[in-house]
Amino acid sequence: MIVHVVSDERGRIVSLSIPGDVSGTSGIAKAGVMPKQGQFVHTLDVPPGFEKRPLLELHRALRVDGVGKAARLVKLEDFTEPFLKGN
Repeated sequence: MIVHVVSDERGRIVSLSIPGDVSGTSGIAKAGVMPKQGQFVHTLDVPPGFEKRPLLELHRALRVDGVGKAARLVKLEDFTEPFLKGN
């Protein structure tokens, strides 16, 4: 499953949506996203085992690791804060 993700510079998820979904609460990506300073927009694969979970649960359980093409969603327990990596 692919999701649109807005994250901050620390990898915390600000918002999630499913591409092309303009119904309900997950339609923000189709409507357009204007990230604030220090926020990033990604289109990422959901890790195995999380595909069928609700977006709210993904928001709580995952973080964005990396930036640009290296960005990926990882489980919170596997995430290391960027400042601890020397970034």
